[in-house]
Amino acid sequence: MKNKVFRTIFGIIIVIGLLLGIYCILPGQYKMPLKETIQSVTISWSEDVIKTLKNAQVPNNSTTFGSMMARYSGSAWTIGEKLVDDLGNGTMTVYADCYKCTVKVENQMTDDNSITHTNAHVRLTFDVTRENGQITKATLRLVTVDQVEYDKDNPYYQLSLDAMCK
Repeated sequence: MKNKVFRTIFGIIIVIGLLLGIYCILPGQYKMPLKETIQSVTISWSEDVIKTLKNAQVPNNSTTFGSMMARYSGSAWTIGEKLVDDLGNGTMTVYADCYKCTVKVENQMTDDNSITHTNAHVRLTFDVTRENGQITKATLRLVTVDQVEYDKDNPYYQLSLDAMCK
């Protein structure tokens, strides 16, 4: 009897280890949507935060972040670093990722050519503050295109967002 119980527990541990190993080697375009699904089940307040950010408008544009990101394959919204209580009140970083994007922006250094990122991974990084179950502050801090980070002071920040909205 002990031997059968031990083998069952050992089998369960092996299956869990295999699933975690497979998850770790998955490329981001498959891993992030899976992570988004897991977070929506395990973190009760995550859907409210994500829904609010998806409905926010892209700066200097009439498109929402949700419709902009939905145009691209493997788009996912995940919650990264967080300093929150059980109800989700506090500060957090929310990521919006999409894969295999083509982002073409005009080169600000020269007038004759443009910068084109093909099959790029684009990540939008939001800083969010939530109090009493409501988002009090949500700002887009970074736009990362192919591992190049653009903050609000960089002209490619807005140009990248505009290119993704087209």
